[in-house]
Amino acid sequence: MQLSGTTGLLSLYLVLHLCVGFILPYRRGAKPYLFMLMETVGRDLERRLNRESRPQSVRFMRGVLVALLAGLFAYVVGCIVRQAASVPYGWGLELVFLSLCINFMTPLKLVRQILGYVHRNESSQAAEALQPYLAEPLNKADSHALIRKTVEFIAISLNQFLAAPVFWFLMAGPVGLSACVVYAALYRAFGLLDNRRKYFGRAVRALDWLFNIVPAFLTALLLCVSALFVSKSNPLRAVTTMLQQGGPYLNWPKAAMAGGLCVTLGGPVRYSADYAEEQAWIGPSGSFARLTPEDLERAAMLQYVAFICLIGLQ
Repeated sequence: MQLSGTTGLLSLYLVLHLCVGFILPYRRGAKPYLFMLMETVGRDLERRLNRESRPQSVRFMRGVLVALLAGLFAYVVGCIVRQAASVPYGWGLELVFLSLCINFMTPLKLVRQILGYVHRNESSQAAEALQPYLAEPLNKADSHALIRKTVEFIAISLNQFLAAPVFWFLMAGPVGLSACVVYAALYRAFGLLDNRRKYFGRAVRALDWLFNIVPAFLTALLLCVSALFVSKSNPLRAVTTMLQQGGPYLNWPKAAMAGGLCVTLGGPVRYSADYAEEQAWIGPSGSFARLTPEDLERAAMLQYVAFICLIGLQ
């Protein structure tokens, strides 16, 4: 009965979220507010506690302490919302809390905005719009790279801002939702494996893996199903690419996206002059990494269809 009530409330929120997004078509919005808050707090804590003059063991233990305190914060917030929801009309507070944790209309509108910039050959504006959502600098990216990064952002944001929060809300209520969003934000704040954050962010990376391993797989499956409804997309190719080239869990959605659209995603990523990751290229045989505006249009439609499919599954 509780799960049914949770499902009904979530369905109501997602439908309202979609409707309000259409009513306010030009309001770009922002990341979920709880995500933004914890991302800002996480960066500030990392700057204060993760000084390079400290031994690696001290930096690791401080990172563990930050992860534990963040988990306690998420638990307290979730418990408060859960208790408040038990009073008459407390479901309204739960709806507000969902709005603080799930905001997928922003990625939808962001991609539409970037698509407009791409069609007008305004690469610098497209890079500026996408930059707040990526850790790597985009100032030197050409139009093909910007389109590729936007398509990858679609796959990642579908998991980060929608599928994972929805999954944990259904599994563990407000407590699970709060913890999922908090650790995703902290991973964004100091989860890189560069020399500075390698030890301080180890605990947060492990917890982020725990909270995303199942949702990332479900996101990939959702993209595979959505490919049925998008022109020139192939769900079987999406499944094959996901199974053969998925690799680390966060690559599953990207692999499904690459296979469904028959494009190549991934590749080496340089976050700074001192740190780069040699990530593998992901894509079916015969695909290319020089993506076109048409590829971005199909990816945007795939993003929208996936959102509608998730609402229909509630």
